[in-house]
Amino acid sequence: MNQVIIDKMKREVMVVKNDHLFADISREDRFYSNDEINIDEIVNKHYEFMVRWEAEDNREYKQPIGYAAVVDTENKVFVYKRGGKDSKAWEARLHSKYAFGVGWHIEREDEDSENILRDSMLREVEEELEISPSDIMSSDPLGYINFDSDDVSEVHIWAGYIVRVKHNNISLLDWELASWEYMTIDQIEELISSGECDLESWSKILFPSLKKALPVSYT
Repeated sequence: MNQVIIDKMKREVMVVKNDHLFADISREDRFYSNDEINIDEIVNKHYEFMVRWEAEDNREYKQPIGYAAVVDTENKVFVYKRGGKDSKAWEARLHSKYAFGVGWHIEREDEDSENILRDSMLREVEEELEISPSDIMSSDPLGYINFDSDDVSEVHIWAGYIVRVKHNNISLLDWELASWEYMTIDQIEELISSGECDLESWSKILFPSLKKALPVSYT
């Protein structure tokens, strides 16, 4: 294991007890609308911090992550592919998977934010895609994703957002990603149905809500 991975796993990340997350709703593998549950509010009220080594193996908690679909003015979505086993991508469980959600773990630096999930997600979008805050037109919640059917998902929960940007000229800083492009909803749908790519489960679950949200265009 290289030093970059070791350093990542030593950091503290935000966690929330499952007892709080699912106190008022059944725990299922699905997309939850904003009308059903407000995980942003639960996170802001009940979060703790835990060393990531422990958090990845502690089934009593989930790590909340803001998960952004980045969309340009033509309603095209930023889609990327993670690196494979011979790349610098350190999370072997996600090697070579496609996704359109951009997000990361919440760390201590985000603790003073008014809306921790949203603000940490926007910071990640700005930093990893080198998008200026002035180029972000809006960030709107889509809902929440819970998926307990694999080792990665069982200890995470995602708050889905649609982040609209003024252009699709980005500089990709994330060395774990192999490739990327902006795609229309139809192209993503073809990608999903073709069986030729391995799309992250979280993106699959979020896709119907993203598709529904995209008819509005900006000029």
